[in-house]
Amino acid sequence: MEFTKIQLTKQNTLTVVYKDNDGNVINFVGANIVHKHLKQAMQALIPHLALITEQREAYNKKLSDLKAQSITDENNDNVFKRFTCEGVSLANDGREVSITGVRILMKAGVVQLSTPRIDVEDGDEYKYCNDLALDIDAVVYEAKAYIEEKKWGVKEGDLDFRDIDPFNGEVKADEVPMAEGTAPKKRGRKPKAA
Repeated sequence: MEFTKIQLTKQNTLTVVYKDNDGNVINFVGANIVHKHLKQAMQALIPHLALITEQREAYNKKLSDLKAQSITDENNDNVFKRFTCEGVSLANDGREVSITGVRILMKAGVVQLSTPRIDVEDGDEYKYCNDLALDIDAVVYEAKAYIEEKKWGVKEGDLDFRDIDPFNGEVKADEVPMAEGTAPKKRGRKPKAA
């Protein structure tokens, strides 16, 4: 399975373009929500997105500095609050990658970001190519698990209580309602056997 595009949708599902073992190009659109591990793998690409697109939050910082921001205090402004990673494009058997994402602006609104293609085997273009390759491998692994192993997130359902009215007067405050098909227990002692 050779991936060319992995994209998270706004509905929290996955869209993937890949070649199968027979060479067929398959556009896969997932109907189930993604698992938290895939979200975490995509989130790990945010520091790379900020560094490669030369965002001000990444100015004069190392990759380790930006990754450490995910652990820091929630009240501090950091790259993980300002950016989201939406997808990855792969070419030349996964050697060349491009990351797409969004920068959330302070005054409302967003700016779409897309990195140029980076050759992960050539460290001349980006000095953290090894880390980028590992983070891309994690995204590919989780996308494969979504498709092949059905590793999906748990979707919370809604309970419908519209037909239930606890104040309709059928049950008094000191009464315990009986389940259907049961009779009330008789009170008192059992007669002694002779």
